[in-house]
Amino acid sequence: MDKSTRRRTIIGIIVLIFANTAAGGAEWCSSALADIARVFPEVPYSIITLVNNIPNLCAVVFTVVAGVLVNRKITLKNMLLIGIGCHCAGGILPALFGESSMAMMFLGRFAFGIGYGIMQGIGISMSLKLVEDSRFRSHAMGWAVAAQYAMNMIAQVVVGHLCAVKWNYSFFIYLWSAIPFLVVLVLCPKFELEKPTDEMAAKAKIGSVIASIKKLPPIVWVFSAIAVAYMFCYYPMFLVIANIVVGRGIGNSVTVGHVMVFYSLATIAGGIVFGFAQKLLKNKTLLVMLAVTGLSMLGLALSYSFASVSAWLIVSGVFSTGIIPALINAFNDSVDESNRFLATSIAESGVNIGAFLGTPYIALIELFGGQADTAMFISPIIMLMLGLVTLRYYRVKK
Repeated sequence: MDKSTRRRTIIGIIVLIFANTAAGGAEWCSSALADIARVFPEVPYSIITLVNNIPNLCAVVFTVVAGVLVNRKITLKNMLLIGIGCHCAGGILPALFGESSMAMMFLGRFAFGIGYGIMQGIGISMSLKLVEDSRFRSHAMGWAVAAQYAMNMIAQVVVGHLCAVKWNYSFFIYLWSAIPFLVVLVLCPKFELEKPTDEMAAKAKIGSVIASIKKLPPIVWVFSAIAVAYMFCYYPMFLVIANIVVGRGIGNSVTVGHVMVFYSLATIAGGIVFGFAQKLLKNKTLLVMLAVTGLSMLGLALSYSFASVSAWLIVSGVFSTGIIPALINAFNDSVDESNRFLATSIAESGVNIGAFLGTPYIALIELFGGQADTAMFISPIIMLMLGLVTLRYYRVKK
């Protein structure tokens, strides 16, 4: 690798890492949900979970929008600035105006969701553009996920303490996004937009996006469906963790932040070792990760102490972190380079569809007289079945 390529690679990795700290955050305020429920006792808990889930609904659309427009109509740098800007501005809106109004809180979460969706659509796949040397890309994807969860770790601690002061102060955590915004503004390379060939120009006249979507191989849709089902099963963990800790007398909102630190530390480790784990497990990567993640949910459902909750969150963090990168890698080599952002955005959109469905999932359980944490007993069974399905389709380039 020559000096110029090495320099571009280092700068690209810096941008990748900082930008991905603003690619998560829908669940940063999970520890505030129990407090919000107390402030608005007339609102069903399944509606309260929309504080976490409105961004996931927005992301269903804007994840795909980002994948369609980036590099085609909007440069990667400008797309990042739009996404991170909405992430910051929408994120802090509930802190300023949501104290006495659920409507204002949801409006802020909608604005935040636009940025969250954009960053989810390009957060991991931007490594395909920023990291020139293909030998580092699997590792870079792991680093991108590790960056997201490193920020999650910090955010969960800060949010717990902010919430202890005043519940709506929790949303001031999104001020962090101003830092990655500046990093992208200063360091991100100005990649040129793709120049369409005559064939591409002809397709543009009849709908290039539709043509590109139709061109995607079936394996993209298979793993996007698996992404929906996986997150449908897994996201309830973020929606009920505050109830488990506070409702069972283990602690308060600060305690929720502390136990989530163990989860975040584990996800950092999981992101770092993902490249090595995939080489070791090969086509069994998703089976192992889905099965063990499901087991961790069952363990959490049966936990009644700080130590037990923390231990199972560590297991959950290590094994869940690699699931999305593994899903993307499973079809990445089957997709034309020009459509990889689009394919990835569809899979990421599937993740957000599944996450949003966590709210009606819990509402349905409550409708039949169950508790929200009942989902933690049902999900592991579904996740094991998903893992077995992946054995048929999972392919990794040798």
